[in-house]
Amino acid sequence: MKFKTINHQTPSNYLRLQSSPSRIQDTAGVGPDAPQVDVTPYSLTERGYSALETENVSLSCQAQSSPASRYVWFYNDSQVHTGPHFSITKILRVHTGDYACLAQNSYLNTSSRKTISLTVYYPPDGSPSCSVEPALNHTSLRLLCSWPGGFPSPSLHWTGNMIHAGQEQVNTGQQTNLLTSTNILLPSGGLVPNSSLFTCQGSHPALRQQAECSTRTYVPPAQLVCFANVTEDKQYLRLSCSWDGGAPKAVVWWEGPNGQTKDGEEQTSILSLSYGTFHFGKPYVCYARHPLLVQTKSCRLTLVPVSKPDLLLSDASPVEGSTLRMHCRVENGTEPIQYVWQHEARSGTVTTLSRGNSTVITITSVDRKHAGRYRCVAGNAINSESSEQLRLDVIFGPDAPQVDVTPYSLTERGYSALETETVSLSCQAQSSPASQYVWFYNNSQVYTGPHFSITKILRVHAGDYACLAQNSYLNTRSRKTISLTVYYPPDGSPSCSVEPALNHTSLRLLCSWPGGFPSPLLHWSTGDPVLAGEPTHPLTGAEMLLPAGGLFPNSSLFTCQGSHPALRQQAECSVRTHVPPAEPACFAYVTNNKEYLMLSCSWDGGAPKALVWWEGPGGLSKGGEENSNILVLRYGSARSGKPYTCYAKHPLVQTKTCRLTLEAPVLLTQRRVVSVYEGSDVQLTCNLRANFLPTNDITWFNNQGADVRDTSKYLLLSTSAWANLTVRDARETQDSGEYRCSTSNAVGGAEINVTLVVKKHPMPPNATLVRVAYISQHRNEVELEWQVESEEDGGWTGFLLEHRWVSERPGRRGGSNASKERTEERSGSQDWYRALIQDPDARSHTVRGLTPTITYQFRITSVNHRTLGHASAAESPVELRKNAYPAVIGAAVGGMLFAVISTLLLFVYIIRNRNNNPRLHDMLFGSPHSQSRENINFAEDEGVGRSEGGTEGAGGSIGPGPTVAEPQASSSPSAAPITPITPSPISNSQAPPTDE
Repeated sequence: MKFKTINHQTPSNYLRLQSSPSRIQDTAGVGPDAPQVDVTPYSLTERGYSALETENVSLSCQAQSSPASRYVWFYNDSQVHTGPHFSITKILRVHTGDYACLAQNSYLNTSSRKTISLTVYYPPDGSPSCSVEPALNHTSLRLLCSWPGGFPSPSLHWTGNMIHAGQEQVNTGQQTNLLTSTNILLPSGGLVPNSSLFTCQGSHPALRQQAECSTRTYVPPAQLVCFANVTEDKQYLRLSCSWDGGAPKAVVWWEGPNGQTKDGEEQTSILSLSYGTFHFGKPYVCYARHPLLVQTKSCRLTLVPVSKPDLLLSDASPVEGSTLRMHCRVENGTEPIQYVWQHEARSGTVTTLSRGNSTVITITSVDRKHAGRYRCVAGNAINSESSEQLRLDVIFGPDAPQVDVTPYSLTERGYSALETETVSLSCQAQSSPASQYVWFYNNSQVYTGPHFSITKILRVHAGDYACLAQNSYLNTRSRKTISLTVYYPPDGSPSCSVEPALNHTSLRLLCSWPGGFPSPLLHWSTGDPVLAGEPTHPLTGAEMLLPAGGLFPNSSLFTCQGSHPALRQQAECSVRTHVPPAEPACFAYVTNNKEYLMLSCSWDGGAPKALVWWEGPGGLSKGGEENSNILVLRYGSARSGKPYTCYAKHPLVQTKTCRLTLEAPVLLTQRRVVSVYEGSDVQLTCNLRANFLPTNDITWFNNQGADVRDTSKYLLLSTSAWANLTVRDARETQDSGEYRCSTSNAVGGAEINVTLVVKKHPMPPNATLVRVAYISQHRNEVELEWQVESEEDGGWTGFLLEHRWVSERPGRRGGSNASKERTEERSGSQDWYRALIQDPDARSHTVRGLTPTITYQFRITSVNHRTLGHASAAESPVELRKNAYPAVIGAAVGGMLFAVISTLLLFVYIIRNRNNNPRLHDMLFGSPHSQSRENINFAEDEGVGRSEGGTEGAGGSIGPGPTVAEPQASSSPSAAPITPITPSPISNSQAPPTDE
């Protein structure tokens, strides 16, 4: 490597320069000179510098200049660095190119440039590849060596045993041209010894060591082989010649009579001759040549094919255990001939029994496995032929039968089947000829054939089934008996229960599932670790005693799981132990004849049931019973204030108690004094404070001291603990007073009084009639208007409108004595007839249907519920003025004319269209053959009838007596509708007769 060194001035020189300023001025402003570029590591080539790939390359630039130069580096004219030193770490092949250093003098604004060429060397991949091949028609060898890639190309040369006999070495150490591959042709004539080794060595500047590869030349180790065979379709005879191995491979070819030849091929050559065109008895020669041998090798084939062999058997149906001889006979064929004996079993498998040059094979002891088809194959070097197959049947059997049961289920006693399943019994016994099968059930023949099926087998089909196999040729037989058990499940599912044990301090779990065969397997399971263990014994019932001491929590669930072979899934039942949800309940009741008092104690619910018993004062007690217990006392013998205690015991909890203290009943009421307005319904209450003992029915007595029952006046609702009395439509004088509620029990009685006060509603304000006038000239309609005092205060719910007749005008029919007497009679009547107006806002009313000849009086009374105010002064209606008559009469006449004209037009239309509307015509005029209708009486007749004592209906006229309805009335348009009530007359006199 070459470096350029610049010596810097020492300090002494610096001091000397300082003393000569004129000399410094003369040397300033020089350069830069041509730069000097150094490459490290240093490697110079024809084109410039070189470097190995992945090396670290440093470029240094130095140019004489004053002041010092500034350096810039360029790679292929592109600036890449600034400074005198430029380093490339792990240089790559892509970094090959021109590098230029530019030196600049900034003082003089001058520059100089130096460019170098840098080539990156990289080796080829891998190592050299060597091979050898024949040359000059397989009389010489050619060595091939190649190592592609890399820059520059690697240097290759061969070394090895390349010496002529008696001559100097050829090409020893001579380097080949710098190419990626090189070939060397070795001399012919077999001068190269067998198994010679040749090595190709390759070198490259980028590699520190040489790389090499080797190849060896040798003659094929085996001998030349010739043989012949025929294609399966018998179309061609193929003569094969092969000389495998060797490097390079040998070339082989065929030559036969009449020009039948095959060109040379390496290692193997096949000459295919159409079947029938080859020459028997004439040789076919195969030649083989290898470059290491001077002479050519050869082998010959003389063709004589074998004929089709015949196979002979000494016995086609031998009995098992006898001796059999087989002979294969061939008429023609070139020796040696090989014989192959083949056996095809009944399954189709082909096996070779023997192989050799013998034409006879002997089987000393024939076995059933020897049955099948046989053939012999005879062959030589040319071809092979097969004989026809011969069938060999071996007579044997029957063996012990094999019985299969489907579905398969094996038990200790034999086989088992599930009830209602379809069971198939199959019998098979090895025999030749095939066996005949007979089935027996409990020693009785039931079926003939190998397969016996029982559809929906039942439990009665259990027993022994035997299969008898018979060989009719040998007259031999064998028998196999099996036991078949029918499994059937128990009915339903397991039944679980729990009961107390050890005087109700522990629990006993019971599980049963009767029936079925075999008995089901039962076992209890629970999440509690106390019960973890093995299943119980497989019985139809399973019992388990749980430990005492209340170790199990409330509401524990225990499950009994049952399994049976005849069931696919397990069946189970569960039982839950729990304390009764409520507390023990104690109560008492009396027998119907009041002879005994019975104290009852119950603690219902729970699993198992609780044990209850009584203990009372004076040694009275009752032994324990489950769920409930009754202590019987004679009526009246109970001790008042003494407790009677009931004890209840359950295995999961401690003993509980409840007490009964016998006392007389105590009655309570919500209000001792009840006040209500007249006409309302009122309810009186009576309750038992504490029902220590059962009481008799609670009885109510009214204000008269009488026993109350359900009537239209009273409504009684009662239970064992209370009784409510409802008084309907309360009246002040009738219902006010003391009411009494009473009851008793076995210890004593009690009663309570309730005072009922019935009040009248306040007096309503007075009403006054302000207008009473006829509104019709016929004097049969009267309009009334009234007003109420202090309307802003309210206090009324409606009005009572009353009327009566005062006198009657003389009748139209003359002044007969009878008419006069009737007039005088009516003038003395004083009855008032009432109509209730329920609208409190009404201030006017119209009365219709009056008799024109009678003079009436009207009065109005305000009503507050059932309380009546003071009646107003009686007023008679005022007559209608005369000037109003023409208008009224005109309106009436116009209305009548309109009605008459409309009616006439309707009649004319019906008569003209009687055919279109026959039913309407017949309804109005009647059919021609119908009877005439009754005539309607005139008003005068009607009036006469009424005057003779008849009454008018609810149409609106005034009738006699108190049951006659009021005349129809209509209020003014602004008033609400009025609901009339049945009038009640003030006196018992008859109502005035009506007349027209």
